[in-house]
Amino acid sequence: MHHQDDAAYFRRREIQELATAEKITNPLAKRLHWEMAQQYAMRARWSEDTPGARGALLQKE
Repeated sequence: MHHQDDAAYFRRREIQELATAEKITNPLAKRLHWEMAQQYAMRARWSEDTPGARGALLQKE
């Protein structure tokens, strides 16, 4: 997958996690989804700014 495709995927996941966090009433679950959204946002920025970032991200996981 091209890194711009990766960035779009991570942005969609970020939006989904934020939407889920808004719906949840449990504060711990809300925090978990908010933190996941932050991780996806970071990965999207990385993918937008770094050529070949997908391989680097996969190695970190």
